Amino acid sequence: MSIEKTRPPHGGHGERGITVLLRRMHDAVAEEASAQERLDNLTKVIASHIVAEVCSIYLRRKGDDLELYSTQGLKREAVHKTRLKWGEGLVGVVAKTQRPLVTADAPLHPAFAYRPETGEDPLHSFLGVPLIRSGKVLGVLVLQNKAARRYTDEEIGAAQAVAILLAEVAASGELLDKRETAEVGEMLHRPEHIKGESIVQGVAIGHAAFHEPPTPKHRVFAENVAVEAQRLEKGLDDLRVSVDAMIASNANLSGVSREVLETYRLFAYDRGWKDRLRAAVFSGLTAESAVEQINGENRARMMRARDPYLRERMHDLDDLSHRLMRLLSGETADSTRELPEDAILIARIMGPAELLEYDRAKIRGLVVDEVSATSHVTIVARALEIPMVTGFTDILDMVEEGDAVIIDGQSGDVHIRPTSDVLESYREKQELQSERQAAFASERDLPTVTKDGKEIAILMNAGLALDMPHFKTAGAQGIGLFRTELQFLIGQQLPRVSAQERLYREVLDLAEGKPVVFRTADLGGDKSAAYMKRGVEGNPAMGWRGLRIAVDRPGLLRPQLRALLGAAVGRELYILFPLVTLVAELDRACELLDREIERRKSSGKPLPTIIKTGAMIETPAAAWRLDVIAPRVDFVSVGGNDLAQFYFAADRESTQMNQRFDPLNPGFLGFLKLVVEKAKAAGKPLSYCGEQVSDRLTAAALIGLGVERFSVPATAVGPFRRMLRSLDAGALANWLEPRLQRPESSLREELRKFLTENGVTID
Repeated sequence: MSIEKTRPPHGGHGERGITVLLRRMHDAVAEEASAQERLDNLTKVIASHIVAEVCSIYLRRKGDDLELYSTQGLKREAVHKTRLKWGEGLVGVVAKTQRPLVTADAPLHPAFAYRPETGEDPLHSFLGVPLIRSGKVLGVLVLQNKAARRYTDEEIGAAQAVAILLAEVAASGELLDKRETAEVGEMLHRPEHIKGESIVQGVAIGHAAFHEPPTPKHRVFAENVAVEAQRLEKGLDDLRVSVDAMIASNANLSGVSREVLETYRLFAYDRGWKDRLRAAVFSGLTAESAVEQINGENRARMMRARDPYLRERMHDLDDLSHRLMRLLSGETADSTRELPEDAILIARIMGPAELLEYDRAKIRGLVVDEVSATSHVTIVARALEIPMVTGFTDILDMVEEGDAVIIDGQSGDVHIRPTSDVLESYREKQELQSERQAAFASERDLPTVTKDGKEIAILMNAGLALDMPHFKTAGAQGIGLFRTELQFLIGQQLPRVSAQERLYREVLDLAEGKPVVFRTADLGGDKSAAYMKRGVEGNPAMGWRGLRIAVDRPGLLRPQLRALLGAAVGRELYILFPLVTLVAELDRACELLDREIERRKSSGKPLPTIIKTGAMIETPAAAWRLDVIAPRVDFVSVGGNDLAQFYFAADRESTQMNQRFDPLNPGFLGFLKLVVEKAKAAGKPLSYCGEQVSDRLTAAALIGLGVERFSVPATAVGPFRRMLRSLDAGALANWLEPRLQRPESSLREELRKFLTENGVTID
């Protein structure tokens, strides 16, 4: 590419434009001068560009003091002398809140702190913007004027753009001296403790690895502008090719879904975006810094927008920018990374198949920004016994790959770069947990009978052959739910009948004669592999999934039924159909099973000794029609997670909804009691398979409602056994009955008090 083809675009960038400011900042930093002189020149450039009578840069020092490092307009003798504590004065408030602060009359602001040595007496207008990097405030940029005035959105945007760049410069070593740069690095790598939400219990100690790595480190200012312009041009070309390929691979989409992808493509081809990126490069930035700079400006502008559509488009621009950054670093779409031996995997979002693609032996723990306790990736993590926490919005900005990390799946705590005493404390906690598990193991052969003599069956959830060793260790009485869809999600194509049959036979062998309930593949929703061509749905949880897919695509269900029949020859076979809604769908599934049975008979092939079918009650429609459904099957199983989701009309993947609705809601408990009574009236055994049963309070309430069979994660078997052996089921049933009509949102705290006062082990 010739230099002529990389000239900066014309128009749209006047003398007050951000491009000119970036170019002048580049020149100031590139000067042959001391670090202080370059910083002072930088301050002058910013002040003159934004037309501020005062421009000051405060940097964060040890002890979290904010020190005046450079100023244009205040007294020179105040530099390195004026200091503000964290949260002190307007500057301290900006640092503490990590937000811009604008006021037309600073002395009247309640947080104003007067410093006589600065000579700021005649100043009124104040604009402060935090310098943030890796989620930490490194300092504050302050603009002031004598006149009482409001800074415009354009001026605030320019200040934020400058602050983004100043934070990068402060950490890069391109401005401060070695000692000061080292102090900034030390600050960025301080121990951090953040509080999240417990999802899968357990303590994990290891080193951070990113599911989607953040952008690599890079220089801020360019050494050769023409080279950076060429790199940017190639990166943009590669980005468009990758976006076109993504859209081509989803050619079956139509309607609104197609429009969303086409809008995404429009962003990738947007001339204005490209021109702004090129202008930033020609101002003296590297290609990577140009992308970060323009994306930061876009975010700042869109966050101020009132139109929710525009704010949503911010995510598209974020994604495009991240894609472009990875391409600039030399990565490709199929780039793979090696995990450390003790990986704490960190992700914004993650699906179950993505988790299963990793080497399980290397994953110690999992941190996902937004996920619920009943999401499918949680179910997989719990099956694999991977401690997991969630509820963070900025953890990816706070941690670097390779950092030491501790996660506490019981309290929801995450420690980043922990101190030696914190590390030692958690090592001791791990040892205590091991001792607790050993105590549960010693009780595994005790009968599962309540204090008043009610027998309760505790079975285990599974989804992989590697789950089966936990079956003996936990002392479960069988596998109450084997999720067969995981085999469909981890491959590059539909599993062959022979591969399915091998897995099911291995599971039955490992069960050693104990019952195994195989749920047919519950696909759809968030459980779809890349090879499954299907349209994007606005509400996938209520869309084409579960039994609906199975009866519409007999080519999916019949081979699986064939494999199950072959694997269980000479043994009992339990088949559970998922997400039953209509009786007609269940009848169709049973008809397909009958055809496969007749197929084996006509071929002279042997069959299982007993074949029993079940219906999974996960929708209110199925619960309401249980009196019609139950006679058609041999057993029923309540899928508590989905049933609660549809009962409350609340997305189980939403953290906001997950916190709003509790399974211990009196109305939901009363609804479940009706389901239990209908199953008993039909003479069909009922089991409860929700992940909610990992919560001992919920498990106790279900026993009080009359549920006698449960299928739970392996880690919940021991605590469940101990709880029920200390429980008087009859007394609890009598306590619950009058409370099922109560208007409260939850009986949780009331139930906790009742159980504790009656000596029930719930911890």
